[in-house]
Formats: sequence, structure tokens, C-alpha cells
Amino acid sequence: MDQEEIDKKCNSKNPEERKKGLHQLINDVEYLSDKKKVWEQLVKLISDKYIYTSYKDVNLLWKTADILGIVFLHVPDKKQASEDLYRLTSDKDSDIRWAAAKVIGTVFQHAPDKKQAWKELAILSADKDRHVRSEAVKTIGTIFQYAPDRKQAWEELVRLTSDIDSDLRWEVIDALGTVFQYVPEKNQGWKEIIRLISDKDPYISWRVVDVLEIIFQYVPDKKQASEDLYRLTSDEDSDIRWVAAKAIGTVFQYVPDKNQAWEELARLALDQKINVRWKAAEAVGVVFQYVPNKTQAWEDLVRLTSDKDRDVRNRVAEGLKKNFQYVPNKQKAWEDLVKLISDQSSDVRSELAKAIGMAFQYVPDKKQALQDLHKLTSDKDTSVRIKAYHSLGRISIYNASQSKDEEVYLDELKKAVEFFEKAAKEPNWDNPSKFCFPFYSSFYTIIFAKNRDAKGEVEKYLIEAKNEIRGSKNKKLLLEIIESLMSALNEVQNLENMSLEKKKEELDFYRKYCERAEELMKNTEKAVPSATKVMRIGSRILDRKLKFLLKEIQEKAKIACRESQGTDTEEIACAVKRKVQGWKAGTEEEMALDAEDLLTFMKSNVPRFPENEHIFEKIKEIENQKDLNLLLRSIPDLLKELPKIMIDPERVKPTIGIITALPKEYVAVNILMENKNDKYKIQGSGAGRRYCLGEILSEEGDKHNLVLATVGMGNNIAATRASILLEHFPNVKSIIMVGIAGGVPYPDKADDHVRLGDIVVSSENGVVQYDFIKQEIEDITHRNPPRPPSASLLDAVRYLEAEEILGNRPWEKYIDQSLSIIKIIRPSEDKDILYCSDSQKDIINHPKDPKRIKGQPRVFIGSIASANILQKDPKARDKLRDKFGVKAIEMEASGIADATWNHEVGYLVVRGICDYCDSHKNDEWQQYAAVVAAAYTRALIESIP
Repeated sequence: MDQEEIDKKCNSKNPEERKKGLHQLINDVEYLSDKKKVWEQLVKLISDKYIYTSYKDVNLLWKTADILGIVFLHVPDKKQASEDLYRLTSDKDSDIRWAAAKVIGTVFQHAPDKKQAWKELAILSADKDRHVRSEAVKTIGTIFQYAPDRKQAWEELVRLTSDIDSDLRWEVIDALGTVFQYVPEKNQGWKEIIRLISDKDPYISWRVVDVLEIIFQYVPDKKQASEDLYRLTSDEDSDIRWVAAKAIGTVFQYVPDKNQAWEELARLALDQKINVRWKAAEAVGVVFQYVPNKTQAWEDLVRLTSDKDRDVRNRVAEGLKKNFQYVPNKQKAWEDLVKLISDQSSDVRSELAKAIGMAFQYVPDKKQALQDLHKLTSDKDTSVRIKAYHSLGRISIYNASQSKDEEVYLDELKKAVEFFEKAAKEPNWDNPSKFCFPFYSSFYTIIFAKNRDAKGEVEKYLIEAKNEIRGSKNKKLLLEIIESLMSALNEVQNLENMSLEKKKEELDFYRKYCERAEELMKNTEKAVPSATKVMRIGSRILDRKLKFLLKEIQEKAKIACRESQGTDTEEIACAVKRKVQGWKAGTEEEMALDAEDLLTFMKSNVPRFPENEHIFEKIKEIENQKDLNLLLRSIPDLLKELPKIMIDPERVKPTIGIITALPKEYVAVNILMENKNDKYKIQGSGAGRRYCLGEILSEEGDKHNLVLATVGMGNNIAATRASILLEHFPNVKSIIMVGIAGGVPYPDKADDHVRLGDIVVSSENGVVQYDFIKQEIEDITHRNPPRPPSASLLDAVRYLEAEEILGNRPWEKYIDQSLSIIKIIRPSEDKDILYCSDSQKDIINHPKDPKRIKGQPRVFIGSIASANILQKDPKARDKLRDKFGVKAIEMEASGIADATWNHEVGYLVVRGICDYCDSHKNDEWQQYAAVVAAAYTRALIESIP
């Protein structure tokens, strides 16, 4: 839909039509060129009370606000657009004011008057509507770093902490934490935030503590900030002391005196109030690893195990469990830990059982630890027995993961399954073994299955495991691993009369499932390291043939290098051989990286010729292969193709392509090229395979390699031929269309008056394809033009323009050189006749132009019109001039622009003017026009570094 149709809908008297127009604006905004009009329509429609009539229209309002933020960036008059936006902040409808706050935040960086924008936000932050205030607060938090006066902005946020709405205060506190790093007075800011701990709403106090963790690291005076927290530990209100314990634990790693911070926490752990004690006990367990004196800290923790409250003892036990690995004297620490076996609280004994399983790898006397765990399996409490059996299972998994002997591995894995089974049988809803038992049972069955009955058994286990997932991300991942390995087993079992062990030796295809397991194991590494390691060992038991694949790859690379001796492919084939010979049968990650490196090397060194496209298709297939085994199996087939690769050094040299439409244009360019090979042919059938290769030296003495082709007239053939050239010469980064064109005179404006023999070069506005139109009853709409020319080539054009101002016109010597070779002269000025557009019988005078040099072309830089039309209508010519500002009209450039766009390379158009696109069109100036265009192109290329 075009702008005009949208306008009709947006201005309709029918609200539903206006709503449709708004939807269309949102959907088509990137295609609508008049962003000023789009902005005006959006501002008008966003405050249209008759559009947002239902609850679902809130989403439309949000979208409109988002689009306003985007369009603002493209509006020419941002001052006016800002005023339009600020008017919305006073709208009677709170939803519109909400949207205004949102948009101001989006466009703030680009607002011409940031003080005014901030003032509007400050007003909205005091709005009577809670949702408007909330959006303003979020916006202030987002754009705070761009505020014109950060101190004032901070004060406005702090003021909002007194808002009667506790939800808004919560949001303000979040914003304070977000922007704190940009606050000028951070010490003062800290005091203003910590004051909020005393908020009457306890949820606010807790949120403040979370914010303290974020901002403490930015406070310059951390010693004073720490003392502020310590003062709270003596507050009369136990809730404040509770918050203080939480806060100290949160910022502990940043405090300057960690021993003092620990003492404060230890003191709070002896507080009269239970809630303070257990919060402090929880905190000491979290911060233990940062305490300098860990021996003393451990003793403090152990003393807390005598607390009369079981919740406190339970948290202390958890702290002991987490921090066992950090204690210097692990023997003494273990003795302290084991004393909890006799604790009267089953929760504490349960934590101990769990602790032994987690700390086992650090325990000095592992035999004693196992005996203590076995003792707990007879505990009267169900949860203690579950944790004890589960820990025994975990320990067996750990032992298996450390084993280098497959028999020991098997034995430990078997014991783990038995322990998990015993734990799973205990009646308790929160029982991790209910998943672990079927999980490891299925794995054990897959790895060591001896018969076809294993499939049914594995499926049974998998169903049990699925039922115990309960939303755990890690469990789901591990279950996918088991399902992958089950699929691997199915692949093997489908082969008759072959033992499983033999199948493991002979078949590799099932590895795709194991590799999927490896992928998932990477995601579970941190959460379940021992389980992951066990899975890896099991996967290695299944894998027997990677080393044979490696040998095959290395042998194929040797053969490819040998067969390529003395050919153009020798260098790349032998480089591949050298790379592959360095491969080793390491981890799967290492081998995958080796393969990736090889494929990257080939993509970089194999020329992107059409003849080599099958190579790139093979590489793409291999890259998309997630199964390492199948990936490696595919590489030998790729290596067999190495001797057949089309190299042809000549085809990789050109970086600039030049295209002409007519033989006289081709000749004009050809004679200015050096070291030419003008009979170069690409093998194969069909047209478009003949080129001229050559060079042009830059001003610094570097060499630009060129390829020249001629195409015939018309945009369609030009686009096709340019595409073929870019496929044949993959290193071409830009194409210059060089030749003749009709000029667009402007007798009323001498500075824009193009004459015969002049040069027109495409500007940043590029090409106007004037036959790409929508024909309507009363009007013709021109569609969007092709993309602009190459930025680097336009740079060179501007360089030559600057040189001309200084009096240097390097193309003139090449004009003289070409004219002497072709043996022609510039047509007489008498032959440059301009006829009236309204009456082709009447001659009109050319305007006086002080910038012209007699007998030399003038260079114009501007838009060029292009179409599959041989234009001989002066009135149509003048319309194109008045509407688009074009300076030349021709028939190939838009095809070149389209082709280069599709291949992601640049283009430029250089035209010599040979007629005025009128009824008097003739060939008299054509050869000269071709020469001046070629001469300018030569000078242009020379100027490129």
C-alpha cells in the first residue's frame, strides 16, 4: 500500500478505517519515504479517542508508541517533532500520557533540547495516574546517563521514594540501583538509599537490600558505607536487624574489613530473635569463602550448631556443607561435621547426609565417611534415609567418573543404581532419587545391554524418569541424553546376527545420537559435573572408530596433494594436507575445531567460481552436520575434489569491473587499460564469456586489476551480464558502467546546464528507474529507486571534484591520448544545437557558463535516469529533470544497480553526453562522448588508493 492510500484511511471519518490506516502505517513504515508525514499521522492517530476503544487496543497503542520512537530518528525537523510529542504529555487520557513517556525515553538521545525533554519526563513522574508515573520512572532509569543535569535527575528520583504507592516506590528503588553508577555524589546517594531500609513496607526494605548489592561496589567510601550497615545491626526493630544481616551478606565481598563484617554477622547469629539468627546463619554460610580467617570462621559456624532453634541449626549445617572445601584443616572440620549425626533435628541430620555426599571428594578419610553415611541409612526419619542413600549414589557416580578402569567404572555405576533405587523406594514427594534411579538405570542398560530385551527395559525407565522431571531444566537435558543414547542402541540392535560388542566395534552411524548427548552435556556441566563426566565415559565406551576416520582423512589429503603436483591446485591441496597431518585424536571438541578450521581455510582459498560451486555446497552440508562422526566421514569425499578445483589465477585478480553497452564504448575504455589480455575467455557454452583483463596504476604506484565486458543495450541484459561477470570474477568489489547517454539541459540555470560532450557521474542519489511505475487513472507513481552507488567510488568522485577546483583535470590528458589513437576530433561547437522542448523546430541559445573551459567537457555529478526506453521526447526529459533532478538519461544503469545490490558489491555510472534526448538525436557526438567517459573513469581509478 502506498502513502496516498494510507492517507485516505488515516483521514477517513470512519474510526475503523482510521484504525486500519494506523495498522498499515505501522506495518509499512520502513517503505514510506515521507517520514515527516508519517510522523504527523502517527501523532494525530495516537491521540484519536475513537481508535483505542477496547482492551485489546492497548497493544495497538504500545505498537504506535514504538513506531513513533523509530520514525522520530528520520524526521527532518526534530524540534517540531519534539513539540508534537510534548503536547501528548498534557493529554486528558492517561494512556496517551503513558505512551508519551515511553516515546520520550526512546528518542531522548536524539532530542534537540534535552533539558525540555527531561522537564516533560519530570512532570510525568508526578502524574496523578500511577501507570504514567511508573512509565516515567522506568524511562528516567533507562536514559539517566544522558540527563543534562544528573544531580537534579537523581533528586527527582529520590523524591519519588515518598510516593504513596508502594509498587511505584519499588520501581523507583530499582531505578536508583540502575542509575547509581552515573550519580555524581555517590556517597550521598548511598545515604539516601540506605535510609529506605526503614520503609514501613517490609517488601521495600528487602528490595533496598537487593539494590545495595548492585551499588555498594560503586560507593567511593566503602568504609563509611560498611559502618552505616553495621549500625543497623543494633537497631531496636528486629526486622531492621534481619535486613542488616541480609545486606551484609549481600555486599560482603566488597567490604574493606571482612573480619569485622564477619564479626557483625556472627553476633547477629546469636540475636534473641529467631528470624534474625537464621538470616545471619544463612548469610555466614554464603560469605564464608571470602573470610580471611577461615579456621576461626569455621569454629564460629560450628558453635552455631548448638542453637536451640532447628531452623538456625539447619542453615548452619547447610553452610558447613557448602564450605567444607574451603577449610584448611579438613580432618578437624570433618569431625565437627560428623557430630551432627546425633542432632535431635531430622532436618539437620538430613542436611548432614547431603553434605557428606557433596563434600566427599574433599574428605580425608573417605572410608569413615562411607561408614557414617551407611549409619544414616538406618535413621528413623525418612528424609534422612533418602538423603543418605542419595549421597551414597552420588559418591558412586563420583567414583565412576574418576575411574580409568572399565570394570571399576561398571561396578561403581551398578552400585549407584542400587543406592538410587533404595532412596527412590522411600515414600517422600521431594525425592531426587525418583529421577536419578531410572535415569542412571536407563543409561546403565543402554551401555551394557546384552540382548534385544534391553529396549523395553530402557523405555520403562525413561517413562519413569519423565514422570519425575517436574520442570527441572537440567533433568530435561539429561533425559534427552538418555533418549539419544537409546536411539543409538536402536540403530545397533536393528542389525541382525551381530553381538552388541561387535556392533560397537564396526558401526559409527549411531554416533549422531551420542553427539547430541555431548551437546546437552555441555549445558549441564556446571549443575551436575559428576553425572556429566559419567555420561562422557559411557559415550567413550560406545565410540571405537574416530581414530580410523582420522587416518582415512589424512590418507585422502596425501593423495589429493600428490595428484595436484604441477597444477594450479597444488598449493591449496598440499596446504590442506599439511593441516590434516597435524590433527590428533583428541577430545571431540578439539576434533570439531580442527574440522571447522579446515573448512574455513577451504572457503577462504577456493575461488568462488561457478565451476567450484559444488565444493561450497559440500562444505555447507558438512558445516550443517551436527554429528561429529558423520562430519568427519564426509571430509574424505570433499578432499577427493581438491585436484579438480578451478583455480585460474587470472580470474581472482580483478577487483573492479567495467561494463559498456556499445562497441565504441568498449574501445574507448580498452585503449586506456595497460598490460591487456583482451581475448580472455571463460570455458563453457553460451554468451557472456569473453572479457578484456588489464591494469591501471594508482597515484601511489599500486596496481588496480580490471575486467572489461560489453553487454548490449537495455537494463535487463545489463543486469544479467553484470551478474555473470560477478560470478566469473569473485573478487570484483565494484562495477563501473561507462558509456554514452542523453543529456538533460537546463537553459534557465547555467550551473545545471548539461551540454554535448560533457561528463555526468552518478551522485549519492544514484539511478532513477523511471519506467518502474504504478500506472493509475489520473496519475503515475514512480516506485523506489535502486540503491545508491558505492561509498568508496563516490569518495573518489569527490576527490576528483576537489582536484578540479584546484585546477587539476587529470582526465583531459587521457581524452587527448584516446582521440589521437582513435584518430577523431571533438565535434565543432556549431554541432551542439539545442532545440526548444515545446517546438522542436525552434533553436534556443545555450546560457553563458563561466565555469566552462572551451573545447573541454564539464563534469556534472547528479542523478541519472534509466529505463528500457530510447528517450526522444524533450518534454518527458524535462519532467524527469524537474521531478528528480536528473542530468542524464540512459538504458543500462538501473540493471547494473540491481545486479550489484543482489551480489552485495558497489557500482558507479559514468556517462559522456552525446545528444539531448529529443527528435534531433543523432550519432555525431557518440564516439567523443564515449572517449570522455572512459578518460574520466581512468582518472577516477588512478585516484583510488
